[in-house]
Amino acid sequence: METEVAVAAANTAAGGLSVIDLIHQGWYATYPLILCSIIMVSLLIERLWTLSRMGSATDALTDDVCGKLRSGNVEAASSAVAAAADMSPASRVYGPVLGLLEAGNLEEILELGERRRLGESRSLRQNVWVIGTIGSSAPFIGLYGTVVGIIKAFHQMATMGTGGFSVVAAGISEALVATALGLIVAIVAVVFYNYLQVKVAGLDTMLRVGLGRVLEAARLGGVHGAR
Repeated sequence: METEVAVAAANTAAGGLSVIDLIHQGWYATYPLILCSIIMVSLLIERLWTLSRMGSATDALTDDVCGKLRSGNVEAASSAVAAAADMSPASRVYGPVLGLLEAGNLEEILELGERRRLGESRSLRQNVWVIGTIGSSAPFIGLYGTVVGIIKAFHQMATMGTGGFSVVAAGISEALVATALGLIVAIVAVVFYNYLQVKVAGLDTMLRVGLGRVLEAARLGGVHGAR
């Protein structure tokens, strides 16, 4: 009789649990996952907003600078770079290079341009690694919640005696919620991590090609340092 009452109580508890209740019960796994999702969304918004228009701005600036350098007007090219300082990472690569075009030699210019390009590439990847780390660790956090939830469920069954699956239903539901939440966070993080990696690699390639175009335009324009 006592076992039947315990089973009925367990069924009632399991039937009345909402997803929010299950999240609260599995706090040791679900709360860290929720925190990870908040961090991930914040970083995604910041990175997507920062990178969204950099590609078109870099192309436009490169075309503008190259056009002015072909006519030998280094001062106008420097003014165009300074005007785009807040819009494109290319301005922070081209600016120091243009400063050396008339006085420096080609080897020094190339070395400076490469250093600046690598610095901007590293800046573009800022905090992207955090998104990748969340994507790789979230399933394990969910798995941890699953294991603990099942342990608790079987411990409950052992405490109540023989009650069958209905006694452990709530604990298994709690465990499955942790697993599902971990997978959701991981899938979103991995998808956007790969997207950001491709986006940053594309911008890095644009900077590399753009730097070569700028030096070629300076050579065609007869600028001393590029010859």
